[in-house]
Amino acid sequence: MKSYATLASATLLLAAPCAFAQQTQDSGVEEIIVTAQKRAENLQEVPISIVAVSAETLERSGVQTLDDIQHLAPGLNMSTIGSGWVSYTYVRGAGTNVLDSGADPSVAFFIDEVYLTGTAGMQFDLLDVQQVEVLKGPQGTLFGRNAAAGAVNIITRRPEEEFNAYALLDAGDYSAFNVRGGVTGPLTSDGSWRYRVSAGHRERDAFTDNPAGVDPGYIDTTTARGQLQYVSPNFMALFTGDYFTSDNGMTNFFLSTAITAGVLTPAAAAGLPTDQSFYRRYYDTDGFERQDTATLTARFEWDLPFATLTAISGYRDNQFERLQDQDGTAAAGYTLGTDEQDRSFSQELRLSNQSGRWDWILGLYYYHGETERVDTLAAGPDFAVPVFQNTTGVYNQDLTVDSYALFGQATYDLTDRLSATIGARYTFDEKESRQIVDPIGPAGLYSVNLNPDWDSFDPAFTLSFQANEDVMLYASARQGFKSGGFQSLPGSAALASSVYDPEFVRSYELGLRSRWLDGRLQINTSLFHTDIEDQQILRVPSPSVTIIDNAGRTETDGIDVSVSAFLTQNFRLDWNATLQSARFTEYLTNCSGAPPVCTTDLSGNAQLRSPDFSSSLIGEYTWPLGGAGDLRLRGEYTYMSEQYFDAANISTPGAYQPAYDLFNARLTYAPPGGNWEISLYGKNLGDEEYFRNVAIVGPTGAGAPGDPMTAGVAINWRR
Repeated sequence: MKSYATLASATLLLAAPCAFAQQTQDSGVEEIIVTAQKRAENLQEVPISIVAVSAETLERSGVQTLDDIQHLAPGLNMSTIGSGWVSYTYVRGAGTNVLDSGADPSVAFFIDEVYLTGTAGMQFDLLDVQQVEVLKGPQGTLFGRNAAAGAVNIITRRPEEEFNAYALLDAGDYSAFNVRGGVTGPLTSDGSWRYRVSAGHRERDAFTDNPAGVDPGYIDTTTARGQLQYVSPNFMALFTGDYFTSDNGMTNFFLSTAITAGVLTPAAAAGLPTDQSFYRRYYDTDGFERQDTATLTARFEWDLPFATLTAISGYRDNQFERLQDQDGTAAAGYTLGTDEQDRSFSQELRLSNQSGRWDWILGLYYYHGETERVDTLAAGPDFAVPVFQNTTGVYNQDLTVDSYALFGQATYDLTDRLSATIGARYTFDEKESRQIVDPIGPAGLYSVNLNPDWDSFDPAFTLSFQANEDVMLYASARQGFKSGGFQSLPGSAALASSVYDPEFVRSYELGLRSRWLDGRLQINTSLFHTDIEDQQILRVPSPSVTIIDNAGRTETDGIDVSVSAFLTQNFRLDWNATLQSARFTEYLTNCSGAPPVCTTDLSGNAQLRSPDFSSSLIGEYTWPLGGAGDLRLRGEYTYMSEQYFDAANISTPGAYQPAYDLFNARLTYAPPGGNWEISLYGKNLGDEEYFRNVAIVGPTGAGAPGDPMTAGVAINWRR
């Protein structure tokens, strides 16, 4: 059995503070420790497609929020909505555009192995993070039901035995200001009790100018974390409290298509201002986005005679409210207000052991979530449908979710080089939805109570072959599951009573992990095929009608490539790319009757938010200045091929995103001693105009613009 002391040493390696000095090139590409299989191990020995973004990379790239990770992890696509709202997240052509309280994401997010509930308020700041792991493909066995398409595992820094501190100050144009820092150290002379405290504040003016009122998309956030840890030879306890608050401007999107039918009256559309541009738009509503999130977690690890017992408890309270100019114009079309509170509790218990040829893990999981949400949809005099003008719809939903799971995974070394892994998870989900709705327009008040349940058995199988010390091959087959859910903003009792089915994702993968030239060149690649059964899709035929249904089948074939190389002692190059074809193979809509007759066939269309090709190229060169320190130049190039935002693949201008590329650069000076550095940086240096997301409403699109060119200066200090 691997002792707790060995596990603790691996954890300390993962939690070690990053240095500002250039990595040691003589030893080649650095080893990365990941926890994707609930244990610390070398990335090159893990038979799963993973992109691991270390704390050092986060700092060198100036990453501040979660959605910035996608530029370092091709194959991951996050379409951010607003400054603090939500992200449509897709991995390898699998994901969901359903963001209401009755739905679950297809890509699960975790902080220190605690699942993040819901879809509202997911845009928190990355504070004191040690590493972000993006796991591609279904991760149902070890991560759970909502990791059907993949998982994003955020690992924070832990308390340390010796005193350490750090601070960062970042300032730039648009009045951008970001400050964060933390301290850690022992509380007792023997170092058994330790602490870590960190905090940060970030603010920035809006990128878009609104001559008619408050500019949308400004940012004002504060986050803090406190940790207390006890460590002994056979036991570890870690208590963590997190708090995040934001008071941001409303979502920055605008009516991006020339088509206004269904949204505005012809007279209102004709009267829209003509002096608008990509970052200059008129709005008649001064909206906002506010969030308060508190999280408490407790983690215990016991080194028992026969195994290691781990218990992880998590409680999260998330409150979110917003007011949005939903038509995105100066006209009095319609607004959407949301007030949501999520409370959740999760408990995981697991036993694990590594002994001889066996490596196994067995666990139990329980999750309880409660959501109270009120959406208020108000139509003004300029709304396109006369019967809805000057009316208000109020949509109340109370949701309760209980989920139970039993999971296990075992790896057996068949030979010194060949290993087989078998895993499975059984999940039982029960959801209760209580809706009281007074919909917009002339329809009357109604209420609907639903209490469906689902269960799923999700297996996984992997073979890995260690050809030699530097080359590993693997093959895997995995299944992920996401439970069904309820309609969003239903306009009738009949639609509200329509429960959509669970979603299943099956993935097959062949992979290679390899290092060459004495470790100076690392090449990892994987071929994958993904089948999605009953993918959950949101369609909005008109502003007053939203429908969530199940696409029959979606398939993705593709290849991931990751290359890291030291071309010279001081010049490093990293290239990551995903080439894929994600298409609906069965998707009939607008069906009625028994047997059903369908008028629309979307088979053959491209999957939402899944570009056929995405790539990032990062180059970094360091000039040693002798006794004067080091100068480092880092360039980052990101490319995305065209992507669609609806299953019909509407390609009118402003309704989809053509191919685009982004270029960032950062020049850093580190003086002798290496405990501080100063950087000048620029992002989107080509001033590319692109959409983060487009919400399709009938033939009309409302686009959320990406960030324009920005520049600034950052100072990092570490004791």
